[in-house]
Amino acid sequence: MDNVKGAFFSYKDFRQSLHHRPLSPRVWTGTALTQLRQSLASSELDIVALAHDDSLQGCEVTPGMGMAMQWLKPGTTLNGHSHAWWHLFVIQAGAGTLVLGDAEPVSVSPGDVLLVPAWTTHGFVNTSSTEPLAMLAMSNMPQMSQLSSFADSQGLITGQR
Repeated sequence: MDNVKGAFFSYKDFRQSLHHRPLSPRVWTGTALTQLRQSLASSELDIVALAHDDSLQGCEVTPGMGMAMQWLKPGTTLNGHSHAWWHLFVIQAGAGTLVLGDAEPVSVSPGDVLLVPAWTTHGFVNTSSTEPLAMLAMSNMPQMSQLSSFADSQGLITGQR
């Protein structure tokens, strides 16, 4: 019966436990991203996660948020899909089309900022014949992954609680 006893903490300690480690400023240079991308195996979609440090945990660049650079090769389609996290895309280079659910496709070009709420079906088409569609993608994927892992560990996803 001892293994089911709960624990108690002061509210002050609980609140303190919610604070993540202090973060320091980081810079990801375009030159370094370009060199990294060139070293990747060739595929239609290259994605590089940005990390705060040299650890997988560092991919949560700030509490609950991840960032990645994505390059969609010319003429390539990233089929529509949806998931539990939101995206904020900033188009860096190239030209393309954003497909959102059943809505009319939207043309995108450098400087455009796109918010895709969670569970919204979305996909991209690179309409350029010569240039990759380059996008900076921010999301709350780390936060949603933690929630999903917790729910799964509690049997809430599979219904086996």
